[in-house]
Amino acid sequence: MPENIIVEVSNYRNTPKKVSIKAYCNTDKNLAGTMVIPLDQYESAGLIQSLTLGMNNNNQVISDKCKALLNYISSGATIRMNCYAR
Repeated sequence: MPENIIVEVSNYRNTPKKVSIKAYCNTDKNLAGTMVIPLDQYESAGLIQSLTLGMNNNNQVISDKCKALLNYISSGATIRMNCYAR
């Protein structure tokens, strides 16, 4: 199943200062794990480090979403970058 999963990184629709990271596949449009992080954090730390920082968050929901996204990426999911510079 990991070969069908796509992790998409795109600008968040409501504000250009945030980045949306979500996972989906052909059969299930939205998988668990949509995250919104600050653009500055994404640009300075990168995708994996931002998700790792989120995984260590005290909020269990955020931690679980980041853990799910990291698992998709480590399982070989396709990463689609759909960001533009500010």
